[in-house]
Amino acid sequence: MKKKPLVSILIASYNKEKFVNRCIKSCLRQSYKNIEIIFVDDNSSDSSYSKAKKFKKIKIFKKNNKTEKRKFNTYFQIETYLYAYKKSKGDFISFLDCDDFFKKNKIEKIIDFFSKNKDDQIVLDKPIIFYSKNNFFLHNDYLNYKRKKKWPKFPPQSCISIRRNFLKIIINEIKKKKFPLLTFDFRLTVLSHLVYNKFSIIDEHLTYYFQDRRGESLGKFQKFSTNWWLRRHQAFQYLDYLSKKYKIKKNISLDLIITFIIASNINLFFKLFGHKS
Repeated sequence: MKKKPLVSILIASYNKEKFVNRCIKSCLRQSYKNIEIIFVDDNSSDSSYSKAKKFKKIKIFKKNNKTEKRKFNTYFQIETYLYAYKKSKGDFISFLDCDDFFKKNKIEKIIDFFSKNKDDQIVLDKPIIFYSKNNFFLHNDYLNYKRKKKWPKFPPQSCISIRRNFLKIIINEIKKKKFPLLTFDFRLTVLSHLVYNKFSIIDEHLTYYFQDRRGESLGKFQKFSTNWWLRRHQAFQYLDYLSKKYKIKKNISLDLIITFIIASNINLFFKLFGHKS
């Protein structure tokens, strides 16, 4: 019998002690058994690491080399996942933020997709937006992800699974620090979709995406906030960078023009009054 491929589940943790047990247990309970679970704690100030250490069947690491102050977690999260990737051995990789968790058949469904779609390099399942045990809903608004004129509409980080060989190809672009507000999931999906055309979303809700009201996404990047506009501006700059490097046709949209005007005024304000964006 042909051996089933190894899947590495990479868990990125930072100050999420309340959710460590739920996250890890969802991995250990997977119906697909040929997995390795790699938990990397990004120098948390809470007990996240010690809680993870109680689990014997996973590989646990703690990053202790942090010297920079963290205004946003964006690049720290990227570094944590890349650290976990270096420790992994799987032919396939699934990402998991520590406050999210998987359905029991998540990895089984993902491997089934990859086995039937040999040319696909990255696949995203749809999220279950989760507030509490009695308050959640299925998110389906990804119908327009195939458009080429700007970034795709994509599910969050914990919904992403990728072939190891493909991640090797794009990893240098992922690591670039030129766009510090752009998240790991944004970089992965934009590169795989616009540059390589290897991006797929399956009609399966396999990941519980926890809505932490104290987390960075809801707390620091609310829609139409200053940070939201600055991140959006960087996203367009990133598209411009990719368009030039990979000779992709560039589109000028009203969305781009409005974003440029607003972000430019925000940056001008910061410059005049001594603030940093």
